[in-house]
Amino acid sequence: MKQTQLWSVVVSTTVLGLPSVGRAATTNENSTTPDEAASSDAVNVKKPQSIREKLISREMVTQIHPHNLAGRQATTLYIRNIPFLTFVSQADISNSDERASAIATKINQLITDKVDASQITVSWKAASYIIKVNGKELVEIDGDTTRLPDTTNNLSQDALQATNRLRRLIDVAYALNQIDNIPLPPQEPIKQPQQVKKPPQQNTGGEVQATSKGMASYYSYEGGNRTATGERFNPQGLTAAHRSLPFGTRVRVTNTGNGRSVVVRINDRGPFIRGRVIDLSLGAAKELGMISSGVAAVKIEILSN
Repeated sequence: MKQTQLWSVVVSTTVLGLPSVGRAATTNENSTTPDEAASSDAVNVKKPQSIREKLISREMVTQIHPHNLAGRQATTLYIRNIPFLTFVSQADISNSDERASAIATKINQLITDKVDASQITVSWKAASYIIKVNGKELVEIDGDTTRLPDTTNNLSQDALQATNRLRRLIDVAYALNQIDNIPLPPQEPIKQPQQVKKPPQQNTGGEVQATSKGMASYYSYEGGNRTATGERFNPQGLTAAHRSLPFGTRVRVTNTGNGRSVVVRINDRGPFIRGRVIDLSLGAAKELGMISSGVAAVKIEILSN
């Protein structure tokens, strides 16, 4: 009996025109015996696909979806149907589509070139974070014109999450847990005040006992979670986490970039990211004007009770 085997042709492209994996068509009109067919099947058993091959074989690698965001033109770039970054146009320049398309083209090329995803890193540069591939800049995340679609409201965490998402979608690489090259102000040891009595600072309720400088960040998990003291965390409260200061210590934190200050109470432990000296509540970060940047260089003054 005559057997016919037909192999379909799969032809597909990404939205940017790069071809994805297809399969050649073959037709066999020759008669075969059952034994020959069984033998042929045994020879043509397919090798299991690697994770990378399975990812590359999907039809759509990158897609861009234009939309509006708070009255501004925006475009979200998807990688394998997972939102990666949202590009937002400035008020007088509508360029989110072009920027998203340019990054999508680069990502398609990275997949085609089988880039080592472990070489995808993120680092701090001026007022933004830079995702790099093999040391070359891929995209800048500033929280305004380029942001994580499902933002954590913390720019550094958004940048780290976007980087790990790209690593995973390109080659299922292990996740990073810190950001490289965050510039820190000169770290000064805690200075003991001179024995000269100083007038009390305004709105502090006490004198300055010691000072230091460093980099502050903020955190905002849901209210109700327990802090290290056992009390419930209030995102809008003026509290902070510190690695060693006693619980209840009152600290005045000053953003050295804009001069704004806030007095907070230590009720938690942290931060646990390299280079940070204090982790503020969301409410305290708002007072310092550091929501968009995620981190800020600060002066820390320990106050008497």
